[in-house]
Amino acid sequence: MDTAIIGTVGAVLLGVILGLFIAVKTLIVICLPNEMVVITGRRRLTADGREIGYRILRGGRTLRIPLIERVSRIDLRTIPIEVAVRNAYSLGGIPLLVQGIANVKVSGRDPTSHNAVERLLDKPFDEVMQIAKDTLEGNLRGVVATLTPEEVNEDRLKFASSLIEEADSDLAALGLQLDTLKIQNVSDDAGYLDSIGRRKTAEVLAQARTAEASRKSE
Repeated sequence: MDTAIIGTVGAVLLGVILGLFIAVKTLIVICLPNEMVVITGRRRLTADGREIGYRILRGGRTLRIPLIERVSRIDLRTIPIEVAVRNAYSLGGIPLLVQGIANVKVSGRDPTSHNAVERLLDKPFDEVMQIAKDTLEGNLRGVVATLTPEEVNEDRLKFASSLIEEADSDLAALGLQLDTLKIQNVSDDAGYLDSIGRRKTAEVLAQARTAEASRKSE
């Protein structure tokens, strides 16, 4: 009888300990390196005095309060996004096709991370990247409108730099971060850029022939 009671008590204690372990484990929140964890449910003050209803965990672990706090995760992976605009009117009215690739991610840095929480929390990752793409393409049209076709095509590094400068603040307002941007192709359906290229090639060849003739006449 005593053995049976001891066995029963032992089983109950084991069950209680196991239950406590499982309960505590469900309350531990672990943040992976490529994500940002947002714990909502309690209000708190930020360093600048704003009241917000969440706290952010970047790496490490913490405990959440059951029934009060809810855990969400935001993916911080850098994703390459293809951007392209057709019939983007340049300075002078020439419509261009511009294609490029940008590396974009959700920002995990303050204060931009708070914008990410307020605007992107619980949105599917594909939707977040589509927002980034739409924003970049809008900025791309805006920058093209301030440059001539020659400026867009001949100095692509300067063009990309202007686009980054234009897009940074818009993306930051959404909680996004632009790491790199490369312009891959600039063209137009009217053949304007091709005609410029042929004309410049002809000018170079003419200059070379003139120089050769001058050398022979000396």
